[in-house]
Amino acid sequence: MKRLLVSACLLGQPVRYDGESNENKVNQLAEQLRQWQQQGRIIAVCPEVAGGLTTPRPAAEIQGGDGHDVLDGKAKVITNQGDDVTAEF
Repeated sequence: MKRLLVSACLLGQPVRYDGESNENKVNQLAEQLRQWQQQGRIIAVCPEVAGGLTTPRPAAEIQGGDGHDVLDGKAKVITNQGDDVTAEF
């Protein structure tokens, strides 16, 4: 059985930067997600929490490029308070 890695906030876990979830963004997939959860196929993960960030946390945005640039070391992820959280992302 194939497993699916799904962002925890999409499964209703309050791990977004503001302590909320994003489950409302997947309403059209809700039934399928429930089935997969019942089958034990879903692995819920919050990459930001796994990287060491807390919940809630300051909002952060990529500066100087996109996600590929962050991975290549050409851009940074900075919080709205000015802290560099690139390593955590």
